[in-house]
Amino acid sequence: MRVNHVKMVRRVIRMNFDDFRASVMNDPALLQKLLACETESALFDAVQTAGHERGLDLSEFDFSSIVNANRRRWLERWLYQ
Repeated sequence: MRVNHVKMVRRVIRMNFDDFRASVMNDPALLQKLLACETESALFDAVQTAGHERGLDLSEFDFSSIVNANRRRWLERWLYQ
């Protein structure tokens, strides 16, 4: 059986990011800080810092992949309503 390591890594990152997202939603101060970011770069820096504080090691590639996947899901929901 061939294992797709890239998919496995992405799945682990996604699971860890989902936990991180839940912790952000439970921290109003952090949520406001992230919402106040004016650029994607500033948001990435803030997410990376907050993630490190919570044990999530997120690369810029990982973050971009998550952002793009969420944009795609949002567009698909909007298009198919």
